[in-house]
Amino acid sequence: MPTWHVLPPVTRTLAAFVFGVVVLNAQQAPPGKPGQVEGIVTNSVTGGPVKKATVQLQNGPSNYEATTDGAGHFHFDNVAPGSYLVTGNRDGFIPVQDRQPWSKPITVAEEQQVKDVAVKLMPLAVVSGRVLDEDDDPISGAVVQALQNVYGRNGKQLNAAGSTNTNDLGEFQMIDLQPGRYYFRVMATQRMRNFSIRTRRRGPETAYPDTYYPNASLVAQATATQVAPGAQLTNIDFHLRKAPAFHIRGKAVDENGQPVHDTIVQLLPGSETDFFGFHPVQLRQDGTFDARGIVSGTYHLIGNESSGRNEVAYARESINVGDGDVDGIIVAFHKPVEVSGTIQFDGPAPKEAGQIQIMLESVDSGQSYNYSSNSAQGTFSQKVTPGSYRMNVSRAPKTYVKSMRFGEQDASSGRIEVTNAGGTFNVMMGTDVGELQGLVQNENGEPAAGAIVIVAPASEFQDRMDLFLTTMTSEDGKFDYQDFAPGEYKVFAWAAGGDQDILQSVELRKAFDSKAASVSVEPSGHASVQLKLISAAEIEAEKNKLP
Repeated sequence: MPTWHVLPPVTRTLAAFVFGVVVLNAQQAPPGKPGQVEGIVTNSVTGGPVKKATVQLQNGPSNYEATTDGAGHFHFDNVAPGSYLVTGNRDGFIPVQDRQPWSKPITVAEEQQVKDVAVKLMPLAVVSGRVLDEDDDPISGAVVQALQNVYGRNGKQLNAAGSTNTNDLGEFQMIDLQPGRYYFRVMATQRMRNFSIRTRRRGPETAYPDTYYPNASLVAQATATQVAPGAQLTNIDFHLRKAPAFHIRGKAVDENGQPVHDTIVQLLPGSETDFFGFHPVQLRQDGTFDARGIVSGTYHLIGNESSGRNEVAYARESINVGDGDVDGIIVAFHKPVEVSGTIQFDGPAPKEAGQIQIMLESVDSGQSYNYSSNSAQGTFSQKVTPGSYRMNVSRAPKTYVKSMRFGEQDASSGRIEVTNAGGTFNVMMGTDVGELQGLVQNENGEPAAGAIVIVAPASEFQDRMDLFLTTMTSEDGKFDYQDFAPGEYKVFAWAAGGDQDILQSVELRKAFDSKAASVSVEPSGHASVQLKLISAAEIEAEKNKLP
């Protein structure tokens, strides 16, 4: 029987690298008389030595570790002959990946002394400041976040890169921030608290609105701060002013009108593009809630409730808070609905087709449903929450997705709407795959080895993951895609290194549209392209222009 797995929402977080790659493709060391390796670890900004850094030689069977001295030097004795990956790390630094993936490995021959191995580490930044009220008194316990726009195949998303709290003097310090452009936000109060319905406050209620540096209520109005490697920014100060605050009162119910209480509803700013500004709303036993301290604006009340058997009920209610309390809000949790369908082929299914996977990803919540078929051709069924979804079908060998329908909807764009009535899929797999080959050259007309080649479909298919293809050129600058889905594409060749997710973003690709090659692949056809490499400097320059 096919199985579905409910996956948690996907959130993009900033991960710290632990290794600095100097060389790749470590090979098994042959036996022989040992050699020696020595070098230096330096600060990529100052050029000075980095002491107490850990350096490793790795190749699988033989791994070595050393610590740099006060001059940043490291030394390995008795190194077995072979090819090695050299890595370095230290707290407060990240590795500088200035070598390309096709670089030759460091090779240690018998009794050879390998000298002048250079490892660079980039210092991380420290940001500090204060959070004060309108009388310049400190606000303690405020949450300060560093937010960063992250670009990928699904567009721009605001992600949290760091978070800290103010002390009793209103001071905060955020350490180990990687270089980049950040929006700093402060949340000075915990808005959602439970109070007795008999509680009354003398005078109007006020609250500190969430504030973006230096003094904006929305990220679109905020000023981004450029944080350089090793920067010490000490003046990110917030001066907050209270605003009138109101209540949102209501009740959470299921589809039968019965109270929902064993879950938490979250309040999200309706105009934001991130999920880091939420405030929890606690439900009482009778399903009622009273969210207080809410300033004027548009919000969404959302909630997820597990109903067992991997079924998750979902609620979403939009609310506009003006200049008064909002009462009588009903947050209705909808039971999952059934979607079913069939997977068929336009001819005999290739033996290589194997297992087919289908994923539905909620556009609103990020909730994902993943279906795996034990055979290439068959039926499937699963319950999902009503809403807008991205639908993707895995690319099995010698096949491609020829057409998709969901009820009366043409789902070939990869976007579907699931209503309370559920629906039926029909996925048709084609077998008349095409082929795409190409050559990438650098600015000097030489073959560009190790270039990242991305093939992107037409804009109406941006939600189709199966139509985005990525590969890397060989040492002669060539690439070859087999099992290619017929259609219209644009092909880009990027210099390797850095943030590869952004290469998938439509925002960056627009800037380099003139450097892309347009290609049309016919059923069972063959196409070829020749591309000029987009350099790392060009990528970085355009990346810095993005908001």
